[in-house]
Amino acid sequence: MTGPSYHALLAVDIESYGRRTELVQGAVRGTMYACVQQAAGESGLPWDDCVALDRGDSIILLVPPSVAPTVLLDPFVARLDRVLRGHRVLSSGTAAVRLRVAVHAGFISPDERGWMGTAINSTCRMLDAQLLRDVLAASTRADVALIVSDNFYQAMVIQGHVQLDATTFHPVRVRQKETDLRAWVHVPGYPRPDGLPADEDGEPAATTAADAATAADAATGAAPANGGGPRIGGHAKVGGGIAGGDIHVSFGGGLR
Repeated sequence: MTGPSYHALLAVDIESYGRRTELVQGAVRGTMYACVQQAAGESGLPWDDCVALDRGDSIILLVPPSVAPTVLLDPFVARLDRVLRGHRVLSSGTAAVRLRVAVHAGFISPDERGWMGTAINSTCRMLDAQLLRDVLAASTRADVALIVSDNFYQAMVIQGHVQLDATTFHPVRVRQKETDLRAWVHVPGYPRPDGLPADEDGEPAATTAADAATAADAATGAAPANGGGPRIGGHAKVGGGIAGGDIHVSFGGGLR
């Protein structure tokens, strides 16, 4: 097996794919590929130089090191949102396509069946996180919801390599199967998208000073001032991964 190489990873997934008939699923798969490929071409992301892994209702794009990873955020995300919006205007409700998008980077390795690596696993876990599903469902003015790994965000957004406002990215925690990682959510056109957890760990925000004091007492073990029990929300749950156990993907090839 060839040794690992460093790649940027872009994954997209169709919202509510499984609720549609197989006839419609075939149509929206075609739309997903056409829109992603169009946005990639407009963004300077050379589709033919990438490896596209087909996952049915999603694509994992392995981007070669020769491509500047900045284009995966800027301008690709905004271009994809615009292309999808244009398609939605001309489509019926059942054929409209909205996409969750995950961006990460890391070492991956090829084998006789395709590609493997923790970076692919983490990308898929982020893409399938329930919190990202909730954000896209609630942010009805947009057709894309983006989640970016913390290392990619720190290297590209915080360092100013993309022309995106860092304040429009919001921290979240993805806890799913073996994955526990910090990530950042961004939705085009939203300073703060709808549907986000109240804080990074998914805890409900304290709505009054008394609520805040109760939460602080619970954290320190002190008796609540109001005599009641502590009120602390549980961690947000995230959905299962794209594939059970370790994710192993096969070559999907380019568009045909």
